[in-house]
Amino acid sequence: MTYRTRTRAGAVAVTVSALALLAGCGLPDGPAGVVIARDYRWSSATKSGHFFLTVRTAKGERKEFEAHVHDYNRCTKGEGHPACKP
Repeated sequence: MTYRTRTRAGAVAVTVSALALLAGCGLPDGPAGVVIARDYRWSSATKSGHFFLTVRTAKGERKEFEAHVHDYNRCTKGEGHPACKP
């Protein structure tokens, strides 16, 4: 194996590994239910914010979970999650 071939193979391996890691970085959808609360929490220590939705499930349980900003913006109180607004 030449130096160029090894370098190219190494670059491909690093790229594939990075893509595999990024594919698993999304937040889970959260439980199905009716949205009963929305919350945005700012952390001054990390200088970042997190979006949370709280739903009431069909069993009557209250479940809070971290949501992606797009899901947070699409869902208002009283709407059904995970669909909310298309």
